[in-house]
Amino acid sequence: MKIVKTIFFAGAILLSAVSCDNLEDLNQDEKAYTTVLPGALMTSAQVNFAYFLTNASVNNNNFRGYVQYWTATTYTDEVNYNQERRNLGNAHAVLLYRDVLQDLVNAQKQIKDKEALGAVDMAVKKNNLAILEVQIVMAYQTLVDLFGNVSYSEALDIKGHPYPKYDDAKAIYLDLAARLDAAIADMDSSKASFGTADLIYKGNVGKWKILANSVKLKLGLHLADVEPALAKTMVESAYNSGLMTNESQTALFQYFSSLVDMNPLYDTLVNESQTVPTEFFVNELNAKADPRRDIFFNPNSKKQGVYKGAPYAKQVSYGDFSNVGPKLKEKTNPGVLFDYTETCFLLADAANRGFSVGGTAEEYYKKGILASMQFWGVANADAQTYLNRTDVDFATAVGTAKEKIAYQLWIAYYNRGFEAWTEYRRLDYPLLQAPSTAVDAAQGKVPVRNIYSIFDKTLNKENYEAAAAAIGGDLMTTKIFWDKF
Repeated sequence: MKIVKTIFFAGAILLSAVSCDNLEDLNQDEKAYTTVLPGALMTSAQVNFAYFLTNASVNNNNFRGYVQYWTATTYTDEVNYNQERRNLGNAHAVLLYRDVLQDLVNAQKQIKDKEALGAVDMAVKKNNLAILEVQIVMAYQTLVDLFGNVSYSEALDIKGHPYPKYDDAKAIYLDLAARLDAAIADMDSSKASFGTADLIYKGNVGKWKILANSVKLKLGLHLADVEPALAKTMVESAYNSGLMTNESQTALFQYFSSLVDMNPLYDTLVNESQTVPTEFFVNELNAKADPRRDIFFNPNSKKQGVYKGAPYAKQVSYGDFSNVGPKLKEKTNPGVLFDYTETCFLLADAANRGFSVGGTAEEYYKKGILASMQFWGVANADAQTYLNRTDVDFATAVGTAKEKIAYQLWIAYYNRGFEAWTEYRRLDYPLLQAPSTAVDAAQGKVPVRNIYSIFDKTLNKENYEAAAAAIGGDLMTTKIFWDKF
């Protein structure tokens, strides 16, 4: 992914250099583009956002460890919550601001400039701007869900605001909701958009509108414990406007077999071979004979005929435990940005809160489990057998309705570490225990926040200190504003 990005912008820099050189009049193609096209900028942003969500590099994505799907057998700093060692705050911020948001915002600026594209159909122009806006909203929501207060109103303006302030996280959320409404209203499914430059939906505006509504559903539910009336309005509006109703609408990022565009998990799971499923996760699935086990885990790595998970955050031998399933090791396995399974479980949560979303919590709970089974390729009969278990059936499974939904959502989010960590923090289930070896800064708890970049403390000291004070301290134990319980 990074190679593609480097080559891409190396070319852009060369174009810029040539345009400033005195030799430009000697051999100038007046028909050639001298700036990167908006579609190419969006393509690059999609590559990098998908990388953020999909990869499992210790330098960029430790969320599968935080929710105890996976653990490391050799290098355990990250699963022991050492966020400072690799300056994870900087890794996340650079990727999301520089490699995602900057490209999306620049693409919008170019589209708004008539000279960038020449005469275009205004409806197509509005579609393109709206599609970019949805992705901008998703990236900023991710930043808020990582850190809390972040740079927003003064972000990406190096000349005007070289030291940007950090905006209130809740205020950002409310503004994102308004921006999302405007983007949804601007989409015209009868008109075209980016086409093949769009690696997610190939320019299908109807699917982008459905995704936008599904993102609105998530935003609304994240506000449910702090702004219940607004959350209800948002969720019901998203439902009435049109959410994902089947797997074909899932937002996937397709990877390929070549070195530069393969799924980044290949490096972690195949080339490094030190990541294994946790004892906690494996035992939970074993206890319910979950039919997804033969996909989540490698059938050839059973120990004495059963799957065996490793103790979390302990140095152990890789070969002594089961490892991750072959599907996740495939170079071409797609990454997921948002899926139908997620939509079903969010609707189950919404229905459980009394929101009017066309079904009951139990109905959407069952749909979520079946959607997950279908996504992973489980046979319908096996899926139904699982649903019929007394410890799975909504009426008889242990726990409150909220806990039942959260538990099955946690299983279904397997391989979607960031979203799983986010919903674990919001729904407070399952009950995960921090390892006794966790860093002191964790205070014996599973992290509920990522600390800011170490560089923020020195390069933007005044605004950093104001932000840290406003949220209650730059700590991994400081809750995001929507995490009320």
